[in-house]
Amino acid sequence: METQSFLSTHYRSLDAKGRLILPPEYRESLAACAQEGAEAGFWLTGFYGRLVAYLPKNWEQIMAQLCKIPFTNVQLSHFKSKVLGLASFITFDGQGRVRIPQPLMREAGLVKDVILVGMADKFEIWDQARFDSILTTEDMSEALASTGIAIPL
Repeated sequence: METQSFLSTHYRSLDAKGRLILPPEYRESLAACAQEGAEAGFWLTGFYGRLVAYLPKNWEQIMAQLCKIPFTNVQLSHFKSKVLGLASFITFDGQGRVRIPQPLMREAGLVKDVILVGMADKFEIWDQARFDSILTTEDMSEALASTGIAIPL
């Protein structure tokens, strides 16, 4: 099956139990990607101040790459420990709600208002205040070009 797309930005509020309602189009994409007989869901982990949700087939690729990190590099080993240690498989209930585990909420600083940011083959969950504080006033053309990416801005 083709990779489903997660697009757009969606504003949500966490309830008292740390649950949020996934957008209907995200639920549809997750259900379409679920393997026969498997529950629809995603792998959620945290790093760099936000949570990242991966489709199960993409998470397998991420894990394979993380497992290549040698323990001899302490910083990378700690990064690996954090990403894999926080990872949780998340499913949604009949109302489209997901419960975010407390360690992940702490990692991303989630309190109440959150933003789901579609990133094509994955999506991110940010604390709204943290996301709003990201400065994007710089021209990124040169930085993008240095990676071989050419996007007309």
